[in-house]
Amino acid sequence: QVRTQAHSREPFSLSGSAAQSAAMGAEQSLQQCKSDCKCEELQSAYCEGNGDVVQDKAMEVVDVTSLMDPRSAEKGVRQTRQFNVELIRIGDHWRTLGLLVSPDDNPEYLIVDDIWEPSLVSEWNVANESTGLEIKPGDIIMSVNGGSNSGEDMLAKIQASGKGSTLKLCLQG
Repeated sequence: QVRTQAHSREPFSLSGSAAQSAAMGAEQSLQQCKSDCKCEELQSAYCEGNGDVVQDKAMEVVDVTSLMDPRSAEKGVRQTRQFNVELIRIGDHWRTLGLLVSPDDNPEYLIVDDIWEPSLVSEWNVANESTGLEIKPGDIIMSVNGGSNSGEDMLAKIQASGKGSTLKLCLQG
């Protein structure tokens, strides 16, 4: 096995006929690359003896543990829950529901982007902290007051609710 560098920052290993060609020098190894290889590509890619180009970039690491129930994080199971929330527009924060929402990829739903404080939703979250039924960013609003025609309709229902009205939200998160 021969280790060499050919326009790359890291060495790579070749074996068999590829190792023989690499032993003749990096120049000849580069000549075996596909004819459509460009020097810029070779600076960020490995050019193997068989002509295949392999990207020399690290894989992106994404931490998904925040999407999991802490009790099942070891098992890799994502927590999904569907629950109902009833908010009555009364009290000091009746004007501020406290939800920043946006349309989902599926136009039938809304996504909770953020929770404002102080608000009716932040009060709900404090009162329901022990039940695990807090509204969180990333939750999906499935329906408002039993209707789920579209995200736009649900948003209109939320915005049209006035003092003393009740909002019944069905969420999944």
